[in-house]
Amino acid sequence: MKRKIVISTLLAGILLSTSALSANMTDSVASQEAKVLNNPNSVKGHAMSVAQVKNTRQKDAYQTRMDMGNFRTESRQDEANKLKSIVSKAATQHRLALKKAPQEVADGLQETVTALRALQKNQVQPAKEALKKATKLFDKALKKDPQLALVPIADEIQVNDFTGDSKLVRHIIESVESLLKDNDTQVARSMLLPLQDEMEMKTEFIPMGAYPLATKEALKILNKGNTKLAFTTLATALNGIVTQIVILPIPLLTAQNLVLEASKLDKSNKKGALKLLSVADDELEKAILLGYTKRHTAEYANLQTQIKKIKTEIKGKNRVVKYYDHIKNDFKSLISKHEKENTTKNPAKV
Repeated sequence: MKRKIVISTLLAGILLSTSALSANMTDSVASQEAKVLNNPNSVKGHAMSVAQVKNTRQKDAYQTRMDMGNFRTESRQDEANKLKSIVSKAATQHRLALKKAPQEVADGLQETVTALRALQKNQVQPAKEALKKATKLFDKALKKDPQLALVPIADEIQVNDFTGDSKLVRHIIESVESLLKDNDTQVARSMLLPLQDEMEMKTEFIPMGAYPLATKEALKILNKGNTKLAFTTLATALNGIVTQIVILPIPLLTAQNLVLEASKLDKSNKKGALKLLSVADDELEKAILLGYTKRHTAEYANLQTQIKKIKTEIKGKNRVVKYYDHIKNDFKSLISKHEKENTTKNPAKV
Protein backbone atom coordinates (compact mmCIF):
# COMPACT_ATOMS: atom_id res chain seq x y z
CA MET A 1 0.00 0.00 0.00
CA LYS A 2 2.87 2.40 0.68
CA ARG A 3 3.91 2.28 -2.94
CA LYS A 4 0.42 3.27 -4.03
CA ILE A 5 0.28 6.12 -1.54
CA VAL A 6 3.61 7.43 -2.80
CA ILE A 7 2.32 7.24 -6.37
CA SER A 8 -0.85 9.12 -5.51
CA THR A 9 1.10 11.75 -3.61
CA LEU A 10 3.51 12.20 -6.49
CA LEU A 11 0.71 12.64 -8.99
CA ALA A 12 -1.14 15.01 -6.68
CA GLY A 13 2.03 17.05 -6.26
CA ILE A 14 2.44 17.37 -10.00
CA LEU A 15 -1.16 18.39 -10.51
CA LEU A 16 -1.51 20.74 -7.51
CA SER A 17 -1.88 24.42 -8.33
CA THR A 18 0.00 27.18 -6.51
CA SER A 19 -3.19 28.18 -4.71
CA ALA A 20 -3.38 24.74 -3.10
CA LEU A 21 0.31 24.98 -2.24
CA SER A 22 -0.27 28.37 -0.66
CA ALA A 23 -3.06 27.07 1.54
CA ASN A 24 -1.02 24.09 2.73
CA MET A 25 2.08 26.11 3.55
CA THR A 26 0.14 28.91 5.26
CA ASP A 27 -1.63 26.38 7.45
CA SER A 28 1.74 24.92 8.43
CA VAL A 29 3.12 28.27 9.62
CA ALA A 30 -0.16 29.23 11.27
CA SER A 31 -0.22 26.00 13.26
CA GLN A 32 3.20 26.78 14.74
CA GLU A 33 2.07 30.25 15.76
CA ALA A 34 -1.10 28.82 17.30
CA LYS A 35 0.95 26.44 19.45
CA VAL A 36 2.99 29.36 20.74
CA LEU A 37 -0.13 31.37 21.60
CA ASN A 38 -1.76 28.42 23.36
CA ASN A 39 1.38 27.57 25.34
CA PRO A 40 3.41 30.74 26.14
CA ASN A 41 5.87 28.84 28.36
CA SER A 42 7.12 26.89 25.35
CA VAL A 43 8.85 29.97 23.94
CA LYS A 44 10.78 31.08 27.01
CA GLY A 45 14.57 31.09 26.92
CA HIS A 46 16.13 28.52 24.61
CA ALA A 47 12.74 27.17 23.58
CA MET A 48 11.78 30.64 22.36
CA SER A 49 14.90 30.88 20.17
CA VAL A 50 14.32 27.43 18.70
CA ALA A 51 10.70 28.25 17.94
CA GLN A 52 11.62 31.55 16.30
CA VAL A 53 14.35 29.96 14.17
CA LYS A 54 12.04 27.12 13.15
CA ASN A 55 9.26 29.55 12.30
CA THR A 56 11.61 31.74 10.26
CA ARG A 57 12.94 28.75 8.34
CA GLN A 58 9.41 27.61 7.59
CA LYS A 59 8.47 31.04 6.29
CA ASP A 60 11.63 31.21 4.18
CA ALA A 61 10.97 27.74 2.81
CA TYR A 62 7.37 28.68 2.14
CA GLN A 63 8.41 31.83 0.26
CA THR A 64 10.93 29.87 -1.78
CA ARG A 65 8.29 27.33 -2.74
CA MET A 66 5.85 30.09 -3.58
CA ASP A 67 8.48 31.70 -5.84
CA MET A 68 8.88 28.33 -7.53
CA GLY A 69 5.11 28.14 -7.77
CA ASN A 70 4.95 31.53 -9.44
CA PHE A 71 7.65 30.45 -11.86
CA ARG A 72 5.61 27.36 -12.67
CA THR A 73 2.55 29.54 -13.18
CA GLU A 74 4.46 31.75 -15.64
CA SER A 75 5.81 28.63 -17.30
CA ARG A 76 2.30 27.22 -17.61
CA GLN A 77 1.12 30.49 -19.16
CA ASP A 78 3.95 30.33 -21.67
CA GLU A 79 3.02 26.73 -22.48
CA ALA A 80 -0.64 27.72 -22.79
CA ASN A 81 0.26 30.45 -25.29
CA LYS A 82 2.35 28.01 -27.33
CA LEU A 83 -0.46 25.45 -27.25
CA LYS A 84 -2.95 28.08 -28.40
CA SER A 85 -0.68 28.98 -31.31
CA ILE A 86 -0.20 25.32 -32.33
CA VAL A 87 -3.92 24.53 -32.09
CA SER A 88 -4.91 27.70 -33.96
CA LYS A 89 -2.51 26.87 -36.78
CA ALA A 90 -3.83 23.31 -37.09
CA ALA A 91 -7.43 24.51 -36.93
CA THR A 92 -6.82 27.10 -39.65
CA GLN A 93 -5.23 24.50 -41.94
CA HIS A 94 -8.13 22.12 -41.27
CA ARG A 95 -10.71 24.77 -42.15
CA LEU A 96 -8.85 25.85 -45.27
CA ALA A 97 -8.90 22.23 -46.46
CA LEU A 98 -12.69 22.12 -46.19
CA LYS A 99 -14.71 22.99 -49.25
CA LYS A 100 -16.53 26.25 -48.53
CA ALA A 101 -20.29 25.91 -48.42
CA PRO A 102 -22.07 27.75 -51.25
CA GLN A 103 -24.10 30.66 -49.91
CA GLU A 104 -27.27 29.14 -51.39
CA VAL A 105 -26.79 26.00 -49.27
CA ALA A 106 -26.21 27.98 -46.08
CA ASP A 107 -29.26 30.16 -46.76
CA GLY A 108 -31.37 27.14 -47.72
CA LEU A 109 -30.50 25.40 -44.46
CA GLN A 110 -31.49 28.50 -42.52
CA GLU A 111 -34.85 28.56 -44.31
CA THR A 112 -35.54 24.94 -43.29
CA VAL A 113 -34.80 25.85 -39.67
CA THR A 114 -37.20 28.79 -40.02
CA ALA A 115 -39.84 26.39 -41.36
CA LEU A 116 -39.35 24.04 -38.41
CA ARG A 117 -39.79 26.87 -35.92
CA ALA A 118 -42.90 28.03 -37.71
CA LEU A 119 -44.37 24.51 -37.64
CA GLN A 120 -43.66 24.27 -33.91
CA LYS A 121 -45.94 27.30 -33.50
CA ASN A 122 -48.46 25.84 -35.98
CA GLN A 123 -47.78 28.71 -38.39
CA VAL A 124 -48.43 26.84 -41.62
CA GLN A 125 -48.18 29.63 -44.20
CA PRO A 126 -44.80 31.01 -42.99
CA ALA A 127 -43.51 27.41 -42.97
CA LYS A 128 -44.61 26.92 -46.58
CA GLU A 129 -42.93 30.16 -47.66
CA ALA A 130 -39.68 29.16 -45.95
CA LEU A 131 -39.69 25.72 -47.55
CA LYS A 132 -40.34 27.19 -51.00
CA LYS A 133 -37.33 29.49 -50.55
CA ALA A 134 -35.19 26.60 -49.32
CA THR A 135 -36.15 24.47 -52.34
CA LYS A 136 -35.24 27.24 -54.79
CA LEU A 137 -31.90 27.86 -53.03
CA PHE A 138 -30.93 24.18 -53.00
CA ASP A 139 -31.93 23.77 -56.65
CA LYS A 140 -29.83 26.79 -57.57
CA ALA A 141 -26.79 25.39 -55.71
CA LEU A 142 -27.12 21.98 -57.36
CA LYS A 143 -27.56 23.56 -60.80
CA LYS A 144 -24.28 25.43 -60.32
CA ASP A 145 -22.52 22.29 -59.11
CA PRO A 146 -24.30 18.96 -59.72
CA GLN A 147 -21.43 17.16 -57.95
CA LEU A 148 -22.22 18.71 -54.56
CA ALA A 149 -22.22 15.94 -51.95
CA LEU A 150 -21.21 16.67 -48.37
CA VAL A 151 -21.14 20.43 -47.77
CA PRO A 152 -19.61 21.70 -44.49
CA ILE A 153 -21.98 23.91 -42.52
CA ALA A 154 -20.48 24.05 -39.01
CA ASP A 155 -17.37 23.07 -37.11
CA GLU A 156 -16.26 22.79 -33.52
CA ILE A 157 -12.84 22.21 -31.96
CA GLN A 158 -12.24 20.71 -28.54
CA VAL A 159 -8.78 20.48 -26.96
CA ASN A 160 -7.79 17.98 -24.26
CA ASP A 161 -4.34 19.00 -23.05
CA PHE A 162 -2.11 16.76 -20.94
CA THR A 163 0.62 18.89 -19.39
CA GLY A 164 3.30 16.34 -18.70
CA ASP A 165 6.25 14.67 -20.41
CA SER A 166 6.72 11.08 -21.54
CA LYS A 167 8.27 10.11 -18.18
CA LEU A 168 5.08 11.11 -16.36
CA VAL A 169 2.93 9.15 -18.83
CA ARG A 170 5.14 6.09 -18.40
CA HIS A 171 4.97 6.48 -14.61
CA ILE A 172 1.16 6.63 -14.69
CA ILE A 173 0.94 3.59 -16.95
CA GLU A 174 3.25 1.57 -14.68
CA SER A 175 1.27 2.71 -11.64
CA VAL A 176 -2.01 1.68 -13.25
CA GLU A 177 -0.58 -1.75 -14.09
CA SER A 178 0.36 -2.17 -10.44
CA LEU A 179 -3.07 -1.05 -9.27
CA LEU A 180 -4.84 -3.43 -11.64
CA LYS A 181 -2.80 -6.34 -10.32
CA ASP A 182 -4.22 -5.53 -6.87
CA ASN A 183 -7.76 -5.13 -8.32
CA ASP A 184 -7.85 -1.39 -7.55
CA THR A 185 -9.67 -0.91 -10.83
CA GLN A 186 -11.50 2.31 -9.98
CA VAL A 187 -8.33 4.07 -8.82
CA ALA A 188 -6.57 2.87 -11.97
CA ARG A 189 -9.45 4.15 -14.08
CA SER A 190 -9.30 7.60 -12.51
CA MET A 191 -5.57 7.78 -13.24
CA LEU A 192 -6.08 6.86 -16.89
CA LEU A 193 -8.82 9.42 -17.56
CA PRO A 194 -6.47 12.45 -17.89
CA LEU A 195 -4.31 10.63 -20.47
CA GLN A 196 -5.61 12.57 -23.46
CA ASP A 197 -3.49 15.02 -25.39
CA GLU A 198 -5.41 15.78 -28.54
CA MET A 199 -7.49 18.23 -30.48
CA GLU A 200 -10.83 16.95 -31.69
CA MET A 201 -12.17 18.70 -34.78
CA LYS A 202 -15.84 18.05 -35.38
CA THR A 203 -17.36 19.17 -38.68
CA GLU A 204 -21.02 18.93 -39.66
CA PHE A 205 -21.99 18.38 -43.30
CA ILE A 206 -25.29 18.68 -45.09
CA PRO A 207 -25.77 15.73 -47.50
CA MET A 208 -26.92 17.37 -50.72
CA GLY A 209 -28.02 14.05 -52.14
CA ALA A 210 -30.70 13.72 -49.45
CA TYR A 211 -31.44 16.97 -47.61
CA PRO A 212 -32.99 18.96 -50.52
CA LEU A 213 -35.21 15.95 -51.32
CA ALA A 214 -36.45 15.90 -47.73
CA THR A 215 -37.21 19.63 -47.94
CA LYS A 216 -39.31 19.13 -51.09
CA GLU A 217 -41.08 16.16 -49.51
CA ALA A 218 -41.92 18.18 -46.40
CA LEU A 219 -43.43 20.92 -48.58
CA LYS A 220 -45.59 18.39 -50.47
CA ILE A 221 -46.82 16.90 -47.18
CA LEU A 222 -47.55 20.36 -45.79
CA ASN A 223 -49.55 21.29 -48.90
CA LYS A 224 -51.69 18.20 -48.22
CA GLY A 225 -52.42 19.55 -44.75
CA ASN A 226 -50.39 17.11 -42.63
CA THR A 227 -48.47 19.53 -40.41
CA LYS A 228 -47.15 16.91 -37.97
CA LEU A 229 -45.72 14.67 -40.68
CA ALA A 230 -44.13 17.66 -42.41
CA PHE A 231 -42.45 18.61 -39.14
CA THR A 232 -41.24 15.02 -38.58
CA THR A 233 -39.84 14.85 -42.12
CA LEU A 234 -37.83 18.04 -41.63
CA ALA A 235 -36.63 17.04 -38.18
CA THR A 236 -35.50 13.65 -39.49
CA ALA A 237 -33.57 15.38 -42.28
CA LEU A 238 -31.81 17.63 -39.76
CA ASN A 239 -30.92 14.59 -37.66
CA GLY A 240 -29.40 13.10 -40.81
CA ILE A 241 -26.73 15.79 -41.01
CA VAL A 242 -23.37 14.02 -41.20
CA THR A 243 -20.78 14.63 -38.48
CA GLN A 244 -17.12 13.87 -39.09
CA ILE A 245 -14.61 13.85 -36.22
CA VAL A 246 -10.88 14.20 -36.78
CA ILE A 247 -8.47 13.67 -33.88
CA LEU A 248 -4.95 15.10 -34.05
CA PRO A 249 -2.42 14.20 -31.34
CA ILE A 250 -1.11 17.42 -29.78
CA PRO A 251 2.33 15.86 -29.08
CA LEU A 252 2.75 15.31 -32.83
CA LEU A 253 1.80 18.93 -33.58
CA THR A 254 4.07 20.18 -30.78
CA ALA A 255 6.99 18.09 -32.02
CA GLN A 256 6.52 19.49 -35.50
CA ASN A 257 6.50 23.05 -34.13
CA LEU A 258 9.66 22.42 -32.08
CA VAL A 259 11.50 21.01 -35.10
CA LEU A 260 10.49 24.07 -37.13
CA GLU A 261 11.83 26.32 -34.36
CA ALA A 262 15.07 24.38 -34.25
CA SER A 263 15.48 24.66 -38.02
CA LYS A 264 15.42 28.47 -37.74
CA LEU A 265 18.31 28.63 -35.30
CA ASP A 266 21.69 29.36 -36.83
CA LYS A 267 24.92 27.45 -36.21
CA SER A 268 25.87 29.74 -33.33
CA ASN A 269 23.02 28.37 -31.21
CA LYS A 270 23.62 24.65 -31.40
CA LYS A 271 22.69 24.20 -27.74
CA GLY A 272 19.29 25.79 -28.28
CA ALA A 273 18.58 23.66 -31.35
CA LEU A 274 19.60 20.47 -29.54
CA LYS A 275 17.33 21.31 -26.61
CA LEU A 276 14.35 21.91 -28.89
CA LEU A 277 14.99 18.65 -30.75
CA SER A 278 15.25 16.70 -27.48
CA VAL A 279 11.87 18.04 -26.37
CA ALA A 280 10.43 17.21 -29.82
CA ASP A 281 11.70 13.63 -29.47
CA ASP A 282 10.09 13.40 -26.02
CA GLU A 283 6.78 14.66 -27.44
CA LEU A 284 6.84 11.90 -30.06
CA GLU A 285 7.59 9.37 -27.32
CA LYS A 286 4.61 10.74 -25.36
CA ALA A 287 2.36 10.29 -28.40
CA ILE A 288 3.51 6.67 -28.63
CA LEU A 289 2.82 6.01 -24.94
CA LEU A 290 -0.60 7.67 -25.19
CA GLY A 291 -1.52 5.25 -27.96
CA TYR A 292 -1.92 7.62 -30.88
CA THR A 293 0.51 5.73 -33.09
CA LYS A 294 -0.94 2.24 -33.55
CA ARG A 295 -1.65 2.76 -37.25
CA HIS A 296 1.57 4.67 -37.86
CA THR A 297 4.20 3.03 -35.70
CA ALA A 298 6.77 3.07 -38.50
CA GLU A 299 6.20 6.76 -39.31
CA TYR A 300 6.65 7.85 -35.69
CA ALA A 301 9.78 5.72 -35.35
CA ASN A 302 11.10 7.28 -38.55
CA LEU A 303 10.60 10.81 -37.19
CA GLN A 304 12.47 9.91 -34.00
CA THR A 305 15.32 8.42 -36.05
CA GLN A 306 15.52 11.58 -38.16
CA ILE A 307 15.66 13.76 -35.05
CA LYS A 308 18.59 11.70 -33.77
CA LYS A 309 20.37 12.13 -37.12
CA ILE A 310 19.86 15.89 -37.05
CA LYS A 311 21.20 16.09 -33.50
CA THR A 312 24.27 14.10 -34.52
CA GLU A 313 24.82 16.36 -37.53
CA ILE A 314 24.47 19.52 -35.40
CA LYS A 315 27.17 18.23 -33.07
CA GLY A 316 29.37 17.58 -36.11
CA LYS A 317 29.65 19.70 -39.26
CA ASN A 318 26.08 21.00 -38.86
CA ARG A 319 24.99 20.53 -42.47
CA VAL A 320 21.38 19.92 -41.59
CA VAL A 321 19.31 21.83 -44.15
CA LYS A 322 18.42 18.75 -46.22
CA TYR A 323 17.63 16.79 -43.05
CA TYR A 324 15.22 19.49 -41.89
CA ASP A 325 13.53 19.64 -45.30
CA HIS A 326 12.99 15.89 -45.21
CA ILE A 327 11.58 15.73 -41.68
CA LYS A 328 9.26 18.70 -42.31
CA ASN A 329 7.70 16.84 -45.23
CA ASP A 330 7.36 13.67 -43.16
CA PHE A 331 5.58 15.59 -40.39
CA LYS A 332 3.11 17.02 -42.92
CA SER A 333 2.53 13.58 -44.41
CA LEU A 334 1.83 11.96 -41.03
CA ILE A 335 -0.50 14.74 -39.89
CA SER A 336 -2.35 14.45 -43.20
CA LYS A 337 -2.84 10.71 -42.59
CA HIS A 338 -4.29 11.41 -39.13
CA GLU A 339 -6.67 13.96 -40.64
CA LYS A 340 -7.97 11.47 -43.21
CA GLU A 341 -8.78 8.92 -40.51
CA ASN A 342 -12.02 10.64 -39.52
CA THR A 343 -14.92 9.08 -37.71
CA THR A 344 -18.29 9.61 -39.36
CA LYS A 345 -21.49 9.79 -37.34
CA ASN A 346 -25.17 10.32 -38.19
CA PRO A 347 -25.23 8.95 -41.76
CA ALA A 348 -27.87 10.69 -43.82
CA LYS A 349 -31.30 9.16 -43.81
CA VAL A 350 -34.40 10.45 -45.51
